[in-house]
Amino acid sequence: MDPFASPDVHPLPAVQAGESMTSWQMKRRCALSPGQLLLSYGALVLFSVTIALFFIWHGVWMISLWCLLEITVAGALYLFYMAHAADGEQVSFSPDGTLAIEVVRGLSTQHYCMNPAWARLERTGAQRQRLWLCCSPLRIEVATQLRLAESRRVERELKRALATRRSQGLQN
Repeated sequence: MDPFASPDVHPLPAVQAGESMTSWQMKRRCALSPGQLLLSYGALVLFSVTIALFFIWHGVWMISLWCLLEITVAGALYLFYMAHAADGEQVSFSPDGTLAIEVVRGLSTQHYCMNPAWARLERTGAQRQRLWLCCSPLRIEVATQLRLAESRRVERELKRALATRRSQGLQN
């Protein structure tokens, strides 16, 4: 069990109940909602300002500068967390049969399309833990936010869906 995972967050299946095997959303797990994040930052700011005002009242100005630095650094880290909270990939088959991939990294979103007849999955890395969706010359890393077991499940489902699409294409 992951010691950093939120106890009330359960991993979602790669394919939701009732959906066909045509869409996979692989997103980052976030332990804090945006409201909780804002509330925690507000509590940190309130605590730091209280400490700073106490020491300013007693004539020690250096502590207020440290509190300002602390709030600024924490704010930058919170912004970084918020920018990457939606990181992940979505792989789906569009109505015209192409394989559509959406990759979100920070504030950047990129869209790719592949022909499922030529698409393939590759594993790389020291323990073959990185999953790539390839269609020459395009190579896109997917399942970057998933644990290895979840990534392998998505890989099996994607391989099965690609094989099904190829066999349907051969029959037509």
